[in-house]
Amino acid sequence: MMTAMASSLGCLAAVMMGRKFWRAATYTKPRDRGIDPVGEAEVFLAYGRTKEAVRVLQDTLADEPDNLAAKVTLLRAYSSDRDVKAYSQLAFDLKTVLHGQTVWQTIQKNGREMDPLNPLFTT
Repeated sequence: MMTAMASSLGCLAAVMMGRKFWRAATYTKPRDRGIDPVGEAEVFLAYGRTKEAVRVLQDTLADEPDNLAAKVTLLRAYSSDRDVKAYSQLAFDLKTVLHGQTVWQTIQKNGREMDPLNPLFTT
């Protein structure tokens, strides 16, 4: 009985690793598929798939470094994932562009919740 269960778990692990490898090997960027990458990332975020959203947004920013919508959505993904370091760094990079806008207030609020001692989120 235990041997059968161990064998089943081993098979399941192999299938899961195979799926992960297959997804990575067959990944096509959203723009190449005619899809808005920010929209795709928003769908991933809505379903709690933050890792996929981050991947799409980082790939997009590699090709489109000035895509402000992708950067703001990436901040949301980092916030959802509780990635304080990445969130703080990207927020720092965006401060001069977004300071004074309503979205900056939201960024600061989320930043204070994650990193309350960071002066970036208090001024």
